[in-house]
Amino acid sequence: MKMDSKQARRVLQEAGTRLRRMEELQFERLLFGPQRKFVEDESKLKAAVCSRRAGKSYGISLLALKTAMQYSDALVPVITLTRQQAKRIVWPVFQSLNRTIGLGLRFNHNELTATLPNGSQIFLCGANDESEIERLRGPKYPLVIIDEAQSFRPFLAQMIADIIEPAVLDYDGTITLTGTPNATCTGYFYEATRPDSGWSVHNWTLLDNPHLPKAAQWLAERRTKYGWKEDTPTYLREYKGVWIKDLDSLVYKHVPVIEEFDPGDDEWFTVMGVDIGYVDSSAFCILAYSESQGRCVVLESFKKASLIPSEVAELIAEAQEEYGLDVVVVDTGGIGKGYVEEARKRFGLSLVEAEKTKKRAYIELLNGDLARGIVEVSRERNRDLLEEISILQWDEQRKLPDKRRYDDHVCDALLYAWRYCHQYLMEHIEEGPEKGSEQWFREQEDEMEEIEIKRLEKDLDQKFYDLEESETPWWERDEMAAQVEPT
Repeated sequence: MKMDSKQARRVLQEAGTRLRRMEELQFERLLFGPQRKFVEDESKLKAAVCSRRAGKSYGISLLALKTAMQYSDALVPVITLTRQQAKRIVWPVFQSLNRTIGLGLRFNHNELTATLPNGSQIFLCGANDESEIERLRGPKYPLVIIDEAQSFRPFLAQMIADIIEPAVLDYDGTITLTGTPNATCTGYFYEATRPDSGWSVHNWTLLDNPHLPKAAQWLAERRTKYGWKEDTPTYLREYKGVWIKDLDSLVYKHVPVIEEFDPGDDEWFTVMGVDIGYVDSSAFCILAYSESQGRCVVLESFKKASLIPSEVAELIAEAQEEYGLDVVVVDTGGIGKGYVEEARKRFGLSLVEAEKTKKRAYIELLNGDLARGIVEVSRERNRDLLEEISILQWDEQRKLPDKRRYDDHVCDALLYAWRYCHQYLMEHIEEGPEKGSEQWFREQEDEMEEIEIKRLEKDLDQKFYDLEESETPWWERDEMAAQVEPT
C-alpha cells in the first residue's frame, strides 16, 4: 500500500525521534558501579567474572546496544553455548530495554536478531558444534560477546583465534568474555581471567547489584537452607564469583580413557544411545559391550544442531552400517516420537525407548562403573563426549545436572545406551529407601521434576520445529514464535 505525503512525513518523524532518543541515551545512568566500569572499559580484550544474579546479562546487553549505536549497518554477535540458552537468558533483556526505553528495535524471533534504526543488528547465536561456529566466519564485527564462557568446551580457544580475532580486525574491535567460575578451574575463560593474562578482568556479585536490596538476607537464608558455610565451594563459586576447584560438584568425576580398542576374539554387542533435540543439539553415543569380559567401551559420540527427522534417521542408518548395531535406544519423549517414526519408516530400524526414570541413581551407578574401569572411553572418536563430561556440574541442590548452564546431550545419550547394556540387574537400585520414608518421597519428587523439565523442553523444541518447517510467511512466524517464548 502506497503512503501519502502526510503518512510518509509521520513515518520519517517517528524514525527521527527514535534516532534522537538513542543518541541521547545516557548508558551510565542505566548501569551501576562495577557494571558501568566494565561496559565503559575500552580494552580490546575484557572479561567479567561474576556471581549469579549480578546483573551480567543486563550489562552485556547494554554494551551490545552501545556498540551497535556507534556504527551504522554493523553486526554485533552475542554468543552463548546454545541458541536456546541465548533465547532464555539474553533475548528477554533486549525486549525489556526496548519496551522501557523505546529504542525502536525490530525483532526477528526466528533468527534472534534485533535491528536498530541505524541499520545495525545484534544477533544471538549458539556455538555448540562446528556447523554453528562456522556461521560466525566471514562478517566483520566491532564487538563480540561470549556469555557463560565457563561452560564452553576447549574449542573456545580455537574459535577465538581462528574466527573471532580476524573478524574484529576491521573495526579494531573488542572481544568480551563473561561468566561464573566453573568447578574444574580449567578452560579458556579461566586462563583469560588469571593475572598477567593480557585481559582486562572485572569482578562483581549480586551484593553489588542495587536492584537486589535484600540480596544479603536472601544469601544468608540460602546458606542456612543448604547448609553452606562461608567457605563452601559452591557458595564461593556461584555467589561470590571466586575460582575454587570443587571436583565434588562434577557430575562425572573420573572417566578412564583408552587410546585403542582391541575387541579380541570375544563377542561384543553394540548399542547406540540417541538424545533428540531440534533447537538444542541431537546427540549420539555408540557403546560396545562384552558379557564375557564384563566390560563396556564407548566407541564414538557426537552431536549436531538443528537436525530434521530424516537427517537423524540417516545418521542412525550410517552407524548401523558401520557398527552393526544390536540396539538403538532413543529418547522418544515429545519431539523424539516423530524422529523415531521417520527412522522406522525410511530405514526399517528397530528402536527402543530410553529409560529415563531414577536419573540421579543411574548416574551414580555409571560413576561407579567409570571409577572401576568397567566403562572406558576410546579417545579417538569421542571429543564431544570428553569435552562435555569434563565440565558438567550438578545443580545447586545436587539433584540433577545443571543443564541450564552446561550442555549434557552427549552425556544423556551415553546414559541411555549404558542403562540398556550395563552389567547390573535392575534389582540393584530397586532396593532403594523404604516406601513412604522421607528419602523415598524426595526421590519421587526428583523423578517427577526431571520428567516435567524434559517434557517442557521437548514441547518447546516441537513448537519451534513446527514453526521452522511450516509454510507460514516469515512475518507471521515471528509473532507465532513470540507466543512460544519460554517465560
